[in-house]
Amino acid sequence: MKITNGHTKLVLIVFLCTAFIPQQGYCGNIIDTNDYAYWRKLASTSKLFGAMKANAIYTANLGDGETRDVMGANALAYILDPANKDKYISAITSKFETRIKTIVIGSGAATSSVRSHELFYALLALDVIRYDLDAEVLSKYENWLENKIMALVIGKWDPHGWAMRMMYYKYIGDDAKFQNAKKEFDIGLSEHYMPNDGVSPAGNGYCVQRWNSIERAAKNTMLDIMEYMGYNEYYSNPGIVGLKEFIYGYATAPFGRILLYGDSRNTEVQKPWDIEEGNIILSPHIVSGARFSPEAYKYAMWVLREGAGVSEGVLKGHLSNYLIMAGTAAINNPLNFKTDDAELAPSRLFENYGALKSKDQSVNGLYLSMLNLKGNIEYHTHYETNALALAGYGEILMRNAGYDGPNTNATINGVTATFDFMHSNSEAANTLMIGGKRHTSKVGDGIIEGLVGQDIEYFRGSSAKAIAGTHFRDVVFMQPSNNVNGYYVVMDHVRTDKLEDNVNVVWHPNSAILNTVKNATEYFSEIKIEKGNAGPRLYSDNKATLTTFLGTEPASVELKKTANQDRSGYAFASDYMFVNYNTYNKQADILTVLFPGDKTHKAGDLNRITTGSYSGSEITQGQVIDIALTSNGHVIGKRGLESFQGENIVYRKLGGKLISYFVKGSSFKSGQQTLIGFKSDAPVALSMNTRVGRKEATGKMVSSGAQVTFYATGVSSVKIDGIKIPVEESKPNSVTVNIPKGTFKVELL
Repeated sequence: MKITNGHTKLVLIVFLCTAFIPQQGYCGNIIDTNDYAYWRKLASTSKLFGAMKANAIYTANLGDGETRDVMGANALAYILDPANKDKYISAITSKFETRIKTIVIGSGAATSSVRSHELFYALLALDVIRYDLDAEVLSKYENWLENKIMALVIGKWDPHGWAMRMMYYKYIGDDAKFQNAKKEFDIGLSEHYMPNDGVSPAGNGYCVQRWNSIERAAKNTMLDIMEYMGYNEYYSNPGIVGLKEFIYGYATAPFGRILLYGDSRNTEVQKPWDIEEGNIILSPHIVSGARFSPEAYKYAMWVLREGAGVSEGVLKGHLSNYLIMAGTAAINNPLNFKTDDAELAPSRLFENYGALKSKDQSVNGLYLSMLNLKGNIEYHTHYETNALALAGYGEILMRNAGYDGPNTNATINGVTATFDFMHSNSEAANTLMIGGKRHTSKVGDGIIEGLVGQDIEYFRGSSAKAIAGTHFRDVVFMQPSNNVNGYYVVMDHVRTDKLEDNVNVVWHPNSAILNTVKNATEYFSEIKIEKGNAGPRLYSDNKATLTTFLGTEPASVELKKTANQDRSGYAFASDYMFVNYNTYNKQADILTVLFPGDKTHKAGDLNRITTGSYSGSEITQGQVIDIALTSNGHVIGKRGLESFQGENIVYRKLGGKLISYFVKGSSFKSGQQTLIGFKSDAPVALSMNTRVGRKEATGKMVSSGAQVTFYATGVSSVKIDGIKIPVEESKPNSVTVNIPKGTFKVELL
């Protein structure tokens, strides 16, 4: 290893820095030379690492090109192919002279955050060859890098600027400045995910692209650089782990494209992979999820295989990619990846995001999500509290506005969506407003309860900050089961501050035309490209559709138009629905059915029903009849052999026999002599399958603490989470127990 005598600062580092470098073999350097032998062995024994070596040498031999390729490939080839290191050094130094010297750093995103990735690859490359350079040349390159790194914007898009400062200070061995920059980097980083669950406040498209783009390496790869250098606090950070799982499992539809929240440009450009020539993976993050969690890895493999269409990819031969996948010799935990490990993420409830997905491992699965941020917001966040997005049968079915770039309007076929409308008006989202007024806050109270894993799934989002009143948005998912198609029921429970205010519910199907089947009742959308439009972007030939059924009668329905992302390449002007509801004593309880379909999955027959204080819909699919009802929950309702009390009632009958039910309330009873159902002394949320075709009735419950009587044929005891609980009272075909506070699996024995 050559150390030149003319570089005083470097000599000082060599002798003095060991006290504060975390347990690695380098001294002031980023890359540990002790890892070289380990990395070379991997290249000779592993197909993955051997292919990366071959790609690095191939890319290096191409000559001049993108900064990332020249610097990344030649730096890795220098390490893995030392016999030819002189030509790799020459290529790196030539790129310094022709690009790094002349690169201009500005104050905008394109000239700062985008430019930073070139400095990232250049600094890593210089760290590798620094001891092969004369002091004068090394000093010149360091000065160029320092000046440009220090010009990167901070105070806006924080992580890239602080990341590069942090890495430069580590390079020169200035620990005090490194620690200060690390502090600022961590703060900026934390703004991009919710600390408890990882959901991105920037919106799905923005986070998916930024955390996977090769042009954002200064931000998204710095976590791996820090872990490599011994700062082992990023791979285990719950928020970052959650972010990785969110990106690949929940920010995207089952076919791998984003659901549109926040500043999402469009589903075509913003995708969770960065791939060239069909199978060369530029950005490593879609294959390195195992560094964070098994789930992040499996979900990423699904997106890689089913979204990107890559079954056997080759990871680009960049030094940073190799570093991530190989890790250190000391830990000796190299990664590999196989798309056979792919898994579609199941339904999940985050604190800030609800996700209800069909259980089948298919790109044609159904997926509805809801965003409800509790506090961590940033510039790219929209006013979308309790907003929904929907995908199914291989297409985006319902979308929020996204945006077309900062301060940019979209105009299509004479229809304009202003930047203000897309970015700052809640009417651009699938959410609820009061009195026609846009939301005044980007935050709500989060997803406060829910039940997943059953044939009937559910969650509730709460909002009081964004509107002049309170709003509980409940979503019930009738999973595809009993040989019929799945769909969603949305129940909105609203209390207004002012007596004169009405309630407005907005629906944005991902289609140009909203067809009226029955005025103020049923609407039908075909996800297709209409004449004169370029979009929406289609991903299948399934001919997907969405039926929107207004189970609660509205006061009026307005059909309006907006434009969707003029520069996306898939632009279209689209109808959307602005539904107005009157209130009674400053409250409203509203039920809407969202029924996806395609050429082989038809929507059920939908009919509006009103039962006393309850309103809703009967949904018929052959021998399966579902009843979905909503109310304020204060009175007992009756329909046929069923009586109930609750805010939400959904039950299913097959051939006239009750097979499942969901209640957010205090009672549900079905039958005459022998009842099926429950009664509670306090409201609960309960999803149950009856004993039809089963040895016992099973379900899940959310309880704040209640005494519950269960009704079922021959029931004598109750298990919660697999443990029998004391029986307070037992009668023929009923048993009373105390259910503590919490969410539990329930079995009636």
